[in-house]
Amino acid sequence: MEEKEYVAPQWSYDFYEPKGKRMRLLSIEEVQLSSRLLNRNVKHTNCSTHPERYKSNFKAYVPYAEKIWLSVCRAIRNISALPVHAVYHHDMDALNHDLSLIFSDTGWRWIRKEISQLKKRSRKSRFELSADLLDELKSIMAREKLTTFDAVIDYLVTLDKDLRSDEE
Repeated sequence: MEEKEYVAPQWSYDFYEPKGKRMRLLSIEEVQLSSRLLNRNVKHTNCSTHPERYKSNFKAYVPYAEKIWLSVCRAIRNISALPVHAVYHHDMDALNHDLSLIFSDTGWRWIRKEISQLKKRSRKSRFELSADLLDELKSIMAREKLTTFDAVIDYLVTLDKDLRSDEE
């Protein structure tokens, strides 16, 4: 619906800005990827297990916390249900504002770390190998002095490309 791509605003720090890279609030893709993580962690009941992650107003005032929790859950559900290009920027701004009312600097750092892990997991593929094939890969690894399985697979793919180009 909106023409320009949504750019996540910067996190506004509670007390002081640390040196280094500033944290950002969420982009549309990050909300869609981490909807389950967010829904699990915006609950007021989590304040007792990890109080350092939440702002004092959110911990102290239950009606206030429940109002924000409802707003965040509704926004996450609506944003996750739409394609990226159909999400209104003001909906994202409202969600990011509510998230900044819930999480402390420490809590937001933890959330960003968890989202980063989710992104990493979504980029990786996992597959199963037989024990014989694994032993073959390990012997190639030792013979060619490679340190990772990625390097072995890359080596074999390059070797295959070279063989195919020689055939042509």
